[in-house]
Parts: sequence; structure tokens; C-alpha cells
Amino acid sequence: MALQPKKGGTIHSKTGDAKNALKDRYDAGDHTVLENYPAEAALLYQMQQMSEDIDELRRYLTAEVGNGAQGPAGAKGDTGDAGADGSNGSNGSTGARGAAGPAGGVYGNIIKILPTEFMGNDDVSYERTVIEDDVRGKLGVRVASSSQEIFASTTIPEGKKVTGYAVYSSSSVSTYLNGIVLSTGVSSEIGNGNSGAVINLKTAYNSAETNYVAIKVMTTSTGQVIYGAVIIIADI
Repeated sequence: MALQPKKGGTIHSKTGDAKNALKDRYDAGDHTVLENYPAEAALLYQMQQMSEDIDELRRYLTAEVGNGAQGPAGAKGDTGDAGADGSNGSNGSTGARGAAGPAGGVYGNIIKILPTEFMGNDDVSYERTVIEDDVRGKLGVRVASSSQEIFASTTIPEGKKVTGYAVYSSSSVSTYLNGIVLSTGVSSEIGNGNSGAVINLKTAYNSAETNYVAIKVMTTSTGQVIYGAVIIIADI
């Protein structure tokens, strides 16, 4: 909005000494006698308010616009082009699947089978599998009847396959690895061999929602101690 035309008129036209004489009267405070008269006092108050408004306008113009000596502000420069978008961040690494198997027994590419996980079958009238600790510094499991075989079962982690197994014992025994259907108990032999070494399967056995594996150990003497076993696994 443009500046509007001036409305006020000239109060006096004195110059020089005559104008200075008016200033002397002001400096001497001659006008303050008007404070004794209500109407004149009201005018003095309003004139002071107007003076303060003018002082504020002068302050604002000096601070925000300038003191009059500087030239007009230059035109605002063009805004530079927007910077290119940053590259997408890399995807976070996928967390490893949780370990499966007895007691979280997955370690690298094996599932550890502990001696306490072996159980005897029903070839005798009652279960006769016992922990053997008679030899100082050693622990294992053995049967109390040579007529028994012992079994240890374990799950297979999701996304893994069984490629081999091994049983560790005090003397050589025959071993078998069976794949079991969880929902029906149907068993199929997938590997066999003697204890003491890794037995590699001819065909890998993949993990599924309803399967697991079971090791069968054919003990022939109550003196044979089984120390444990491992299932070898790999990614499908």
C-alpha cells in the first residue's frame, strides 16, 4: 500500500532567532504550566504519545531499512537448483535363524547330541539306559542289558538339510540314521555305518515341518559307552 498524503498543516513559520526563542521557551519548561488545566493537560499527554510513536518509527526505519545513506537493497538472487537425492541406504542384514535341536545344540554346521538324549527301546521289560561315570574324567551312556538298542532324536533347523552324522563311543558299534515323519511315526533308513567317523549320506535329508531324524545304536555289550553324536547339516 502506497504512503498516504500528509494530513497535518504547518504549526508555525518562524525561522532563525524567532524559532530559537520558541525552543528556549520549551527548554525552560514554560509549557508545563498547562498541566494545571485539565483540557490542556490532556493535549500534552496525547502530544507526548505521538512523540513516542515518532521515535519508535525512527528507530524501526533506522534498524530495518537503513539510515538513508545506503542505497536500495539489491534484487534477491535466484535460488540455486535443488541438490540431488541421496542414495538409498543399504538393507540391514538378515538375522540368523534361531538354533533348533535339543538344548539349542546347533553349533555351526552340526547339531550336538548329548549322551543324556539316548533312550533304550522296548527289547527288555523296562528301560535300562544309564549314565556311565565309572571311568574317572569321562561321561557317557550305556545299556544295562545287551539286548537293548538305544535311540536319540533331534529336529532339523528350518532351511537346513542333513548331509551326514557320527556317533562317538568307547568301542566300535553299528549305527543307523533314520528319517521320521512326526505326524505318523513312519521311519525310513537314510544312512548307516560304524561309530567313530563321519558317515556321509548318499542323499541329503531336507528339513520339513513334520520330520526329524533319529540315530539308532546297536549295542552288543553292557560295557560299550556312547559319549555322544553329531548330525551334520548344511543350507538347503
